[in-house]
Amino acid sequence: GYAPLASAVAEFHHAPFRCYVREHTFGLLPGLPNLYCLDGAFRLQWMAEWPDLNDPCAKIVGEKDGVLEVISQKGLNVRLDAFTGRLISVGSALADVG
Repeated sequence: GYAPLASAVAEFHHAPFRCYVREHTFGLLPGLPNLYCLDGAFRLQWMAEWPDLNDPCAKIVGEKDGVLEVISQKGLNVRLDAFTGRLISVGSALADVG
């Protein structure tokens, strides 16, 4: 792992040609998701199309086959398009295990 670059950054995950960033929600402007994607030159590519801003991203699981999987604070599995940040699906993390 890598250490966060700034105090607001809670976690980041490197993928080929991009980096996913999760920020602490403390001090975040209302209405903005706490998950976004940067390109290799650290330019903003997208901010996540987040399903519930009252249930922010809590963990970046990883990217596979163009899909970014993350876990919300309430434990929901959120799947996003890795190239656009658009929401693909939201489901129970427990349902995905079975």
